[in-house]
Amino acid sequence: MLDRDGWRALPVGGHETTRRHAVIASGSNAAPDHLGQKFKDYDHLLDQPVYVTRATLHEFDAVYSAHFSHYGSIPATLAHAPGAQANVFVTWLTDAQLDRVHETEAVGTNYDFAHLHDIHLAIEDGTILNAVHAYLSRRGCLSREGRPVPLSSCQTDGRQWTAMSQCEVLNYARSLIAPGEAKDDFIKAGIDSPALRAKRTNELTKSALPHGWQTLIFLS
Repeated sequence: MLDRDGWRALPVGGHETTRRHAVIASGSNAAPDHLGQKFKDYDHLLDQPVYVTRATLHEFDAVYSAHFSHYGSIPATLAHAPGAQANVFVTWLTDAQLDRVHETEAVGTNYDFAHLHDIHLAIEDGTILNAVHAYLSRRGCLSREGRPVPLSSCQTDGRQWTAMSQCEVLNYARSLIAPGEAKDDFIKAGIDSPALRAKRTNELTKSALPHGWQTLIFLS
């Protein structure tokens, strides 16, 4: 849990659910320091804690999105993955906290805020959710040989696709877009130039794959 005093361990089942939005964190939003940074100048929103719980999401995997972030990485999204069970996290957010996270997620540009239905999400305290919110990439899923590319940092049982680390996936993207450019130069150029970053993202989206889950509603 995160509040004004910082992070501390949350006992299993110690989170609040009343008037909270359950949002899957499949990438960096599951990292305490990264999520905490979103509230660095908004600590008044932490009068009520942000809760983060472990969970297992069936029939999905955490994969790379077909776009570059402003800080140089290739972010995550979710893809339908038959037979897979992905170890993810769920953030439990108040209305005001959710509004703040929206501001940091480029909703309407790189991500849609969606409501997934007919899913099986097992929270670590034994609770089963059949519907939940998630940020899904508007750019689609990064494609390698016609398949999504999972995050090696996300442990998934029953995974059928080849996973990559962040370093590996950046090298892969560089090989597609600028094969003759040094890796560090490639990353720095994308950080320094929003126009170049947008152009490179457009290149990745040409072969991007859909998320593949049909029962969802895009809320924003």
